[in-house]
This record gives sequence, C-alpha cells and structure tokens, in this order.
Amino acid sequence: MDQHVFERSPAKYRSVLLQIRRDARPGLDMLYLSGFAETLASIDRENAQKPGSHDLNVRAIARVLRAWGDYEGDAWAGGFVLELFDGRRVYVESRADSPDWGMASVSVEAIPPDSDLPKLPLRHDSELYGWVEYLPELDDYLRRLS
Repeated sequence: MDQHVFERSPAKYRSVLLQIRRDARPGLDMLYLSGFAETLASIDRENAQKPGSHDLNVRAIARVLRAWGDYEGDAWAGGFVLELFDGRRVYVESRADSPDWGMASVSVEAIPPDSDLPKLPLRHDSELYGWVEYLPELDDYLRRLS
C-alpha cells in the first residue's frame, strides 16, 4: 500500500484552527482563517500525493500580506498574497464547492518582484470582494502551526 507522508498531519491544520476559535476575542471573523487553514492543508496534501505539485512549502511562509475571500453558502473562493522567508512573494488561490473541501482546487504562482498584487484576469472575483491587508489572525495561525 502506498503511504503518503504529509509535511504536517492534516488534523494539525484543523486543530490549530480550533485552538484559535477557542482563544479568539469576541467578534473575530473566521472567514479568512477557515479558508486559509483549508488552503494550506490542501497544498500540503497535494504536495505529499504528488511531490512538487505546488511550488510552495507551507513552512516557508513568513506572513500574509493581503487576502480576499468569500463563502457563498458552503462554497469558498479566496486568495492570499504570501511573503516567504526568502523574500519572494506568491499568490495562492483556492476554491471549494463544499465545507469538507472534497472538490477543491488550489493554485500557487510567483508574484514578480516589481508588483504588489498578482496579475489576475479582468473581472476576477478579487475585484468584487476586495483585498484586505491587515489580518493578524492569519499570521497568528502560521505561528501556532509551526
């Protein structure tokens, strides 16, 4: 039987998310946190199943610079601009059609050094929902995850 080794246990992503929910200040918006946790878990899972699927090691993420996101019913769509420890920036976008993320897609692309945002098509969902730049709960999530 083929056994895949994950960078982290898939349960670790949800465990840290639950810790943050438990410790959260009243009114913490879980929209970005939930989407971010599931996105990172998907990247790790896909890289474990097929090494090099995504040019991103979750442990290389230094901080989240900005994000956009939306939950419509049980579906998620969102993106994150991440700064890596080596100074590079990447854009990670994810979509899921159900809360269990069974039918999810994730993409990772490098952001050119001379750009603050990824080059996205016109009328991309990020235009509709807008970018949020200060999300300290996502950086807290990364710290707790490591």
